[in-house]
Amino acid sequence: MTLLVLGINHRSAPMSVLDAIALDREGIAALRAGMLAGEYVSGGAALATCNRVELIADVTSFHGGLADMGSALVTATGLDWRELAQYLTVYFDDRAQEHLFTVAAGLDSMALGEAQILGQLRRAYTAAREAGALSGPLTRALEAALELGKRAHAETSLDSVSQSLLDAALTAAAHHVGPIAQANALIIGAGAMSGLAAATLARAGTASITILNRTLVKAQRLADSVGGRAVEFDEQSLIAEVAAADVVISVTGARGTVLDRDRVIAALQAKAKPRQNTFLVDLALPHDIAPDVADLPHIRLLGLEDLSRMFADASQEAGSDVIAVIAEVRGLIREAMDADAQRRAANRISPTVAALREQAAAAVEAEFERVANKLGERADAAVLKEIRKSLRRTADKIIHTPTVRVKELSAEDSGVDYAAALTTLFDLSSAPAVRADTISDLQRPGAAPMARSGPSAAPRRPGGAERSPVAADGLTPVADHTLDVVEPAHYTGRTVKLGTRRSQLARAQSTALAQQLAAQTGWRVEICEVVTEGDINMTPLAALGGTGVFVSAVRTALLTGKVDIAVHSLKDLPTAPAAGIDLAAVPPRVDPSDVLIARDGLTLAELPAGSVVGTGSPRRAAQLRAARPDIEVRGVRGNVDTRIRHVTEGRLDGVVLAAAGVRRLGRLSEVTDVLATSVMLPAPGQGALAVECRAADADIAATDAELREALAGLHDEAAALCVLSERAVLSRAEAGCSAPIGALAELDGEALTLTAVMADDEGRLQQVSRFARLAASVGSADAGAAADNRRSARELGYLSADELLGALGEVPGTSAPGANAPRTHVETARGVSR
Repeated sequence: MTLLVLGINHRSAPMSVLDAIALDREGIAALRAGMLAGEYVSGGAALATCNRVELIADVTSFHGGLADMGSALVTATGLDWRELAQYLTVYFDDRAQEHLFTVAAGLDSMALGEAQILGQLRRAYTAAREAGALSGPLTRALEAALELGKRAHAETSLDSVSQSLLDAALTAAAHHVGPIAQANALIIGAGAMSGLAAATLARAGTASITILNRTLVKAQRLADSVGGRAVEFDEQSLIAEVAAADVVISVTGARGTVLDRDRVIAALQAKAKPRQNTFLVDLALPHDIAPDVADLPHIRLLGLEDLSRMFADASQEAGSDVIAVIAEVRGLIREAMDADAQRRAANRISPTVAALREQAAAAVEAEFERVANKLGERADAAVLKEIRKSLRRTADKIIHTPTVRVKELSAEDSGVDYAAALTTLFDLSSAPAVRADTISDLQRPGAAPMARSGPSAAPRRPGGAERSPVAADGLTPVADHTLDVVEPAHYTGRTVKLGTRRSQLARAQSTALAQQLAAQTGWRVEICEVVTEGDINMTPLAALGGTGVFVSAVRTALLTGKVDIAVHSLKDLPTAPAAGIDLAAVPPRVDPSDVLIARDGLTLAELPAGSVVGTGSPRRAAQLRAARPDIEVRGVRGNVDTRIRHVTEGRLDGVVLAAAGVRRLGRLSEVTDVLATSVMLPAPGQGALAVECRAADADIAATDAELREALAGLHDEAAALCVLSERAVLSRAEAGCSAPIGALAELDGEALTLTAVMADDEGRLQQVSRFARLAASVGSADAGAAADNRRSARELGYLSADELLGALGEVPGTSAPGANAPRTHVETARGVSR
């Protein structure tokens, strides 16, 4: 990826030029589409505000990308390139990323440090994502900028020293019309900027606020939020309300003048004495208020350019406090740039590290085969299994430190080609290469990963969670699954025990979470392996019952004090609460989708008729049969490595797995197809982890309450709301985790959408999609609103389940348990797959 930003803003161009290129929503969409139509643009987003238009793109060539973006800008604005070029700024590669960080933090805004630009950048990102316009690398670049912007406002005093355009305007207004607390204010327009204006006026204690808008319903909604009044816009009401106002703020986004000289004169003539002075603020581009209005007596007019100068002067006078805060924000930007450089360096070395790991794995398997052949009948299966495990652990431990260190060195010293050194030292040139650019496309849900079955893209991350989950680049395991103790950088004297299943995936994801907890608290975390029924009983899940088979033993260890916390794959949890146990945290979720690993790099659509695809899940089996009735679905159990080996050794043509598990194990390079949600809805809660601890009524240790509080720092409420809604479908259907039910919830602001699918015992699929509006945005400090959000999420799941059950006429699995499960199971040399 090469990041390129082409823009024009208040620093590079006069307001007259910005006025001429102002774009509405349709114009922004057309600009983005025009950019993406270019030959050299792989992904793009368009940011358009009242004082800037910027095109942000992932390009394959600097000059080609610049030409494509410039052509799109000319087409969208209707201006000649030679006229535009003198005002344009171009940022490339590292400078482009730094510019995005600076913009997101508000350091490039008219109003230094203002937070509104962060919301505008987020809307540009969301619009591009929903349009399918983002590449994986561009997604990461924008998300990194948004995260930096949040940190700048949360971790520094930027909000307390920054002064918005509206605050500057009100300060000036008080000199012209008197105290704001005694002034009558009129806002023309009811959009997002009008809402900000209303909130600013209300905060200043303005005597009265009137909202004038062509759509009365929107005006009333905004007026209600600040205790104001709403008036429908027409010629008469415009003149009457301007006459009654002391302060008028106009921001309609109209394509023509709203207040011209004649209308203002008419308002002045109707104005009651002695309140003749009127202060006008024009926040719109193109202008809402004709510039010659400023020449009239008793009128003062401020436009965006005036406000910019006022704010710049105010910032210069603010002194050392402002300078210190800006320096602090720039420090955060430098940290973010360093982290970005290290990530890219690690990405460059990752394919070589992956090749080294593959070489080591092949050597281990060759040595194991030699030993097994030599021992022959003298060694039973258990002994051979232990030998193989020991060989693998030894190889992992030998390779772990050098591979971690080489990534660190690559980030620290860009002058040395460590990839070439590894390739030469270990003769990796003949090893199969892992394409870093291909893998990067699977790093973020919503990007276009490799081949896909079905027309839609993989689901974007539900909940819009801003905090990143445990880092999982898909090329290496998320954590060393052989670790027994995680040591913090600064030990505070306490050790907690974390219970987990013994599988490599469970150990890896639990260890990664333990590292987060250790870093957050300074506690030493001991990893305790608990053997569950699901680990030792290879009976097909549908026959075993599924619900709780991977959970109950870990919960018993928790309640008896053998462990202090437990980490589960959330989709394995029974829907009924367990006495004495609290769900303490749902960390940020990773990709919830399912993936296919098939022979010869085939996608689901490309598999020939009669192909055999493995899965132990009735949900997957039912949806696979619906998508490809001409293939055979065969049951398979065992860990991820075992299932993939069925494909590589020829017993299966493909196997369907959860993307999250494949990613966390670092085996993303083996994925041949990401199954779109139109083909395969995931299991409720798939991709999420659940962290449990003892409830207050089951405390054993005096420090249990402190532990619950610490775990709350790992929680992501957006992810929790999504999985709550999904699992409510299971709960209402009184079904377990092995039932043929799929569900995926997505949260966008306060809008929660749930799509669910259910199969009856004949394999008929029924799908439903429902929407709910939450009481408040996620993260609201209002405990009542948070409870209402959870209630709404749960109710959405219940209603979806009711609709599905009503359409199917029965609860699936009650008349013929496991009817949707695979009818045959993979046989290996030693029997049923394990």
